[in-house]
Amino acid sequence: MRKISPRLMWTSLWYALRERMEDSDYFTQAMVTLKESFAKINSKVEENSPAVTPKRLVCLGIGPFTRNFQALHQLAFILCTQSHFEIQEAIYFDPVFRQSEKEILQKLKCLVMTENCEGKYEADVYTLFYLPHCPNCLTNNLLWSNWQPDLLSNVILINNSFESLSCSKPERLLRLDAAYILDIMPYGEELPLDDDYEVQNIFNDLSVHIFPRGKLKLDDAAFWTKKEAPKYNDNDGEMISAEDFAKLSIA
Repeated sequence: MRKISPRLMWTSLWYALRERMEDSDYFTQAMVTLKESFAKINSKVEENSPAVTPKRLVCLGIGPFTRNFQALHQLAFILCTQSHFEIQEAIYFDPVFRQSEKEILQKLKCLVMTENCEGKYEADVYTLFYLPHCPNCLTNNLLWSNWQPDLLSNVILINNSFESLSCSKPERLLRLDAAYILDIMPYGEELPLDDDYEVQNIFNDLSVHIFPRGKLKLDDAAFWTKKEAPKYNDNDGEMISAEDFAKLSIA
């Protein structure tokens, strides 16, 4: 009896999972919610401006998807989302990716960052960011990098609910790794993604966050003054820094 290669088995599993994802109620409703978020941004832009649709997808911290079933389902979701909205450019990074996982993404016509940007990625076009269950500091860095109205209004962010985060612990503690999240909350909009997926603990507590230009404090120059990059306690162990990534050796 001929053995089936692990790569072939993974490929078969992958295509079955993509089909299952596209047929799920969770995915269908999530696409409706994303379209609603685009419409909210459209309603706040200038008349006769082009309709808002993401031109780029950036996925950070999704995890080792060939070794973790939660990460695999999350990858299926975001790749199906990319296909659904016909987003041409897709960029991925996770410091724990093995070479085989990078090669899989490249075969799926995705780009893989070679350096750890620590979430500091500017949205110079409408960009859908996917950071499922990532550390607060990663999202905080993303907001810091886009801390001006022209950039922040291009950000469409799927990640942990800001509302839930704000209720999770005292503000003085949250500000240690989520100061920019707290500061922008009053001027953004959050659209929860209802989690009725058939597998539990994969898409729980995720929301779409948008920052329509019409809601931002455009006339408050002090609010938009860009400070030095945020710094975090090296002992929290939540985010692998660029320095630590350079020391890693993952085959």
